[in-house]
Amino acid sequence: MDAVVLGESGRTLTFSDPQARDASPSDFLTVAVVGPDLRASRQVYAGWENGFSTLAAFFADLADHWRGWSGQRVFESIEGDLRILATHDGHVNLQVRLWETTEPHGWRVESEIRVDAGEALSRAANEVAALITRPQS
Repeated sequence: MDAVVLGESGRTLTFSDPQARDASPSDFLTVAVVGPDLRASRQVYAGWENGFSTLAAFFADLADHWRGWSGQRVFESIEGDLRILATHDGHVNLQVRLWETTEPHGWRVESEIRVDAGEALSRAANEVAALITRPQS
């Protein structure tokens, strides 16, 4: 698997190019947000001892509660350059913030990605887990 793509209607969130300093799970992922008149990507560092296993756990939790939850669920990279806020209204809505923090200039984009609850969400959780634990080449 080369990439995990979530979303519909021309608005997508893509995880690709996993890299690990030592062994898996991955410490780095390329994250891309695409929407109408928008294309932004950057390499994100997980920063946690277990790499992006926290991202896989976030999506697994969403899939486990596919029928819905109240409030918001949040994943954020240690440097804050990737933040995903999930809400449920029959669909799963992912408010994604991707932020490039190079000083003194940088950029920040935000987009909302919609994922069908159920099979699409379960597939996304499985694909994210497989992507971050794949053997490094």
